[in-house]
Amino acid sequence: NIIPLHPRSSQQPIMLLQEIKVAVSAVFNVRSLPLANVKGEKSQTDIFRWLQSWFGFQKGNVANQREHLILLLANMHARLNPKSSSAPMLDERAVEELLAKTFESYLTWCKFLGRKSNIWLPSVKQEIQQHKLLYISLYLLIWGEASNLRLMPECLCYIFHHMSYELYGVLSGAVSLITGEKVRPAYGGEDESFLNKVVAPIYNEIYAEALKNKNGVSDHSTWRNYDDLNEFFWSADCFKLGWPMRLNNDFFFTSTKNKMSHETKIQNSQLPRGSSSAQNIVDSEVPDQSQQQTISVTSQQRWLGKTNFVEVRSFWHIFRSFDRLWTLLVLGLQILIIIAWHGLESPLQLLDPIFFEDILSIFITNAVLRVLQVVLDILFSWRTRGTMRSSQKLRFVIKLSLAVTWAIILPIFYSSSQNYKACSARRPKNFLGMFCLSKYMVAVAFYLTGNVIGMALFFVPAVSSYIETSTWRICNILSWWCQAPSYVGRGMHEGQVPLLKYTSFWTVLLSSKFIFSYYFEIKPLVEPTKEIMRVNVNIYEWHEFFPQVKSNAGAILAVWAPIILVYFMDTQIWYSVFCTIFGGMCGIVHHLGEIRTMGMVRSRFCTLPEVFNACLVPRSSPKEKKGILPSFLEKKIFKDLGKSERHDPTKFALVWNQIINSFRSEDLISNREMDLMTMPMSLEYRSGSIRWPLFLVAKKFSTAVDMAANFTGNSAQLFQRIKKDNYMFCAINDFYELTKSIFRFLVIGDVEKRVIAVIFAEIKKSIQNSSLLVDFKMDHLPLLVDKFERLAEILYSNKQGLQYEVTILLQDIIDTLIQDMLVDAQSVLDQINYSETLISDNDGAFDYYKPELFASISSISKIRFPFPASGPLKEQVKRLYLLLNTKEKAAEVPSNSEARRRISFFATSLFMDMPAAPKVRSMLSFSIVTPYFMEEVKFSDEELHSDQDEASILSYMQKIYPDEWTNFLERLGTNVKSEDIRYWASFRGQTLSRTVRGMMYYRKALRLQAFLDRTNDQELYKGPVGTEREQNKRNIHQSLSTELDALADMKFSYVISCQKFGEQKSNGDAHAQDIIDLMARYPALRVAYIEEKEIIVDNMPHKVYSSVLIKAENNLDQVIILA
Repeated sequence: NIIPLHPRSSQQPIMLLQEIKVAVSAVFNVRSLPLANVKGEKSQTDIFRWLQSWFGFQKGNVANQREHLILLLANMHARLNPKSSSAPMLDERAVEELLAKTFESYLTWCKFLGRKSNIWLPSVKQEIQQHKLLYISLYLLIWGEASNLRLMPECLCYIFHHMSYELYGVLSGAVSLITGEKVRPAYGGEDESFLNKVVAPIYNEIYAEALKNKNGVSDHSTWRNYDDLNEFFWSADCFKLGWPMRLNNDFFFTSTKNKMSHETKIQNSQLPRGSSSAQNIVDSEVPDQSQQQTISVTSQQRWLGKTNFVEVRSFWHIFRSFDRLWTLLVLGLQILIIIAWHGLESPLQLLDPIFFEDILSIFITNAVLRVLQVVLDILFSWRTRGTMRSSQKLRFVIKLSLAVTWAIILPIFYSSSQNYKACSARRPKNFLGMFCLSKYMVAVAFYLTGNVIGMALFFVPAVSSYIETSTWRICNILSWWCQAPSYVGRGMHEGQVPLLKYTSFWTVLLSSKFIFSYYFEIKPLVEPTKEIMRVNVNIYEWHEFFPQVKSNAGAILAVWAPIILVYFMDTQIWYSVFCTIFGGMCGIVHHLGEIRTMGMVRSRFCTLPEVFNACLVPRSSPKEKKGILPSFLEKKIFKDLGKSERHDPTKFALVWNQIINSFRSEDLISNREMDLMTMPMSLEYRSGSIRWPLFLVAKKFSTAVDMAANFTGNSAQLFQRIKKDNYMFCAINDFYELTKSIFRFLVIGDVEKRVIAVIFAEIKKSIQNSSLLVDFKMDHLPLLVDKFERLAEILYSNKQGLQYEVTILLQDIIDTLIQDMLVDAQSVLDQINYSETLISDNDGAFDYYKPELFASISSISKIRFPFPASGPLKEQVKRLYLLLNTKEKAAEVPSNSEARRRISFFATSLFMDMPAAPKVRSMLSFSIVTPYFMEEVKFSDEELHSDQDEASILSYMQKIYPDEWTNFLERLGTNVKSEDIRYWASFRGQTLSRTVRGMMYYRKALRLQAFLDRTNDQELYKGPVGTEREQNKRNIHQSLSTELDALADMKFSYVISCQKFGEQKSNGDAHAQDIIDLMARYPALRVAYIEEKEIIVDNMPHKVYSSVLIKAENNLDQVIILA
């Protein structure tokens, strides 16, 4: 796939990477391992083939996981810091890191079940690394062949637990006490024995349970899905399954009613085996004799059913899911009504016994709501009562009993606490005497004990996480009381800082909500309610709904009902308001959406190189550790100002140009827009200022010309105004450097060279002396610029027949400078007069003449025209031409909305608060999988030109994207092919081609980033091609381009999961060929699919399914892995 491991591939670019070399060496190290019956070449044996010979894994799985492990080890070895200084061997730190990450879940599972890990390491130091790699390889092989069992991670832990113990027995040479022979794996090492004897029985059980679903018609409690089967391995009871697994265990029992049909379906169903051997299919369908003998009568088995959860749909989930918020709102409403009813005027009134005890009545309401919550918990878990553990049933009984007890005790104590009047009468006059306790208050204190403990644990999440994950018995009891025992979801509390942020947010939100509700909802209704209660109505004018009622409860209800409804509903409004406020504040702090329009891009473009270097260019030296405050100031405020490596725009210019080139390849911009948006990378001339793209500076030059021509101040004031605008200063400097460089090539006459040198010297002298407006008459500057504009246009056309016009324009430019603009032109005239030439007349006499500048004499040309068709000079002429002839406003470039959106997104992403990027070698590797079924890969010619809906797809695309179609025709010219049009239209529709192109940009970006890491600034100006040419001259055995491809392949892989590709290919479907064309277009693309074959076994047809991974080779699909 990525790493060629055959002997002739040792000189492949990726095999020359040091991290790949050490990883391959570690994987192929089989010294000191017990002898195994390895098939094939013994010289190519590695730890994966050794494991295959003992445990019977598939050949394709072995090849796939071998490459997987090598890439994992190579990436971890490359990321180590500091780098290992030892011999070229795999660093132990990389193996240890991979071991910890791979078995983190397994070790947690062992701890949860109270079992010791079966990862045993030898005492010999030289063998430790090898044994670690063996355990990692074993787990990867189990995972790679587990198929749908990957959705049951704890089941994989159970399988690995037993197989790792068998591996330890093989490595240690243990002898069986029963047979007296060396220990061998329970399922042997026959071909594909792991698939047929371990995976297949569990998969068959999953399949049988899925059949009971009846396509979603069956009740949720009557069948088990992946999660339910996986929960079987959350308790120590799973070890009753044994190893080899006992097929008479309850885990493999579907139901008494469906047992026979279940076994029949298992034997006759066409399940994906992943095998290419007919014998293995037969073996997998017939259990071993030892397993058949252990199968007991089905009446002794029972269906395990669901353990913890059965889906119950009810509107009561609204209360159960948000019970804390509902409780808080109800209790808050009660408190607000009590406060408003008593007319609280001072916070000291809260200490009044009567008032305080009325407020404490909220705990009676809380107890009732708690009963409701526990009852709902029991009702929603009622369907699991048959399979529920006794400890969980006891938990529900205790919780319900306590809730009901408090709901009875608190009202009794409240009603009996009528002695507060006597207590209030006997209290002393000091401050402490204002408060006296009643029996109800004491009961409330006991009631709140559990809540206080829960609140304390809530604000210290580290303690809560420890209690949930600890194996101490007291911790287990506490966690059992708080929630139902579960393997997943333990210890997943937020950190202390996020918790405080979350709590502060809701505290401020609910405080604002309660204050608003009190003053604008509750308090205004209290006095009207009291008045309505005082009124006694004896005669009703319309109708009396409740004749026996002696009060105005109906009127009070009508007044309060809408307010209560608004009280509960406006929480969502407050939440929306506060989310907007806090979200905006977070966006400002994290610089989200800082640049939203092209106008903001243009105004901030000059800062993009600096932030790009700070974020995406790795530091040349390790970063020194600093304190919290200095680090914050450097990151947020100063941002490493003053460091030259952060201000160098070279790498940003290369990346920016690559972005613009990609826009052009996608036809989002035209050739002219690409020229206007490209940053020059030539080293022909470089001044102190940055050469910005022309779409930023073109209009600035004409503005500067008008400003200088009409300026009334002195030269210093003019320079100050120009330097305020960075782009204007860059435009003027660019024009000066471009004309100077072009004249240096264009003018070859000695006199002309001296004249031009004197003029440029006068200009430079005037700028240094701040006397430009004194030495030059600037009112003629627009006329001079017009002549330069015409000259640049002719030079850009580069036609031989325009040489005479170039001469005339050069003479006009010199004449305008000398006669009209220079105040003191004597130095220039001296150069011209000094160059009088002696010539002979027709009579043979000699005479002197003053030569005409730039004119040819005796067929000797004074200028070099036309220019070379390519090279840096051609680029300089084009830039000068665009600088002088661009009349568009900067806001109009680029004109395409998609290009503008991408540029804005790229610019704003640079200002986001993100960590500094490491070098590509130190980056994490990642893979992308795109599922594909039967969608369009790319439009066919028939689909593009079909007009069944009154308009073809192509004409529709041309209407929607007219500018992109024009750019497409401009890019290809007369060489437009049907295949190009198909891709152009497909890249603008919902097709697989468009998705693949977008995903492969990741690889292109990684390759570019690796190029930036690999080269220095001098090489960057030559570009990737120039750098590669230079290295070829040095006889380096691998070119830079192939090294970049190797790094990109090591860090990124992209696979399309095409379920129907095998069927499409066998049927001659055009989609299959389109997918092959995509792989040929993107060589790093891989396609995975299920291949179905029918073979004859015992005169009976059997279907065989294989997982296939393919790539493109010579425009054909080539199988890489078959499993």
